[in-house]
Amino acid sequence: MSDLVMETFGLRRQPFTLDIDVEGFYPSQSFQQGLLRLEQIARTRGSALVVGESGVGKTALFRALMRRLMPSAHQFLEQLVQASGPQPFRAVVEGLLSQLGEPLPFNNSARALARLKRSLQEIAEKQRTPVVLLDDVQHFGNNCWLSLKSLLNYEMDSKLLLLLICLGSPRTLRLLGMSPLEEIRDRFSFCYYLKGLQEKEVGPYLEHRLKWAGATRPLFPEDIVTEIARQAQGTPRRVNRLAQACLLAAASQSKQLVDRPCLEAALSELQFQPPREED
Repeated sequence: MSDLVMETFGLRRQPFTLDIDVEGFYPSQSFQQGLLRLEQIARTRGSALVVGESGVGKTALFRALMRRLMPSAHQFLEQLVQASGPQPFRAVVEGLLSQLGEPLPFNNSARALARLKRSLQEIAEKQRTPVVLLDDVQHFGNNCWLSLKSLLNYEMDSKLLLLLICLGSPRTLRLLGMSPLEEIRDRFSFCYYLKGLQEKEVGPYLEHRLKWAGATRPLFPEDIVTEIARQAQGTPRRVNRLAQACLLAAASQSKQLVDRPCLEAALSELQFQPPREED
């Protein structure tokens, strides 16, 4: 079955999908600054915290970092922190152990953490840097953060053992601002607040994604771009959803450009604005 949007606009792939390779990332100012900081800490190991609103591109930032690092010199581990469950840190440790192919100690958090530390040290002894990503760390409570400290407590050959990157919502800053967690906050080399697209970046962002998808001409007139920027408030995920809905609306009517009716249809479908009240 052919894809209506791709067929109408002569695209090789969907331009605003979540499934995007690194070449499709748009280097916004905030994104580039965040990547520079992560590249710097990757040279020395340590820990970093990146916070930002949902959909702003935190995970994409980590993907871009992975592309810059040599796979032969790094081992990447990623674990999502679950919002539910009584022991989220234990679930994180067991998830990382599973990725490393290690057996899980039965109902013994201390042994599981010790095994994880030993496995990470073995990776480092083979001249590879363990790069651990913990996503959605805003779900950690005080005890989880204090348990995390043990992964950063020791050095090897005068260098930190691993590169630990934590991603979370702005709520994370409020949690780490509490006095019981001061020692954890001090262990992060930096905390970077990733911002969304500036208004002037939305147009180039759309062009970049369209070009990545194979478009040979602009599909969004300037006034439509301005309205998309206003509605999405700089959040790339919302820009993507709205732009994709606009293209679908245009393609369904065999239009070669997104116009105002297409935008209004997309806004209504995505409920970015309430429906107009009838007279």
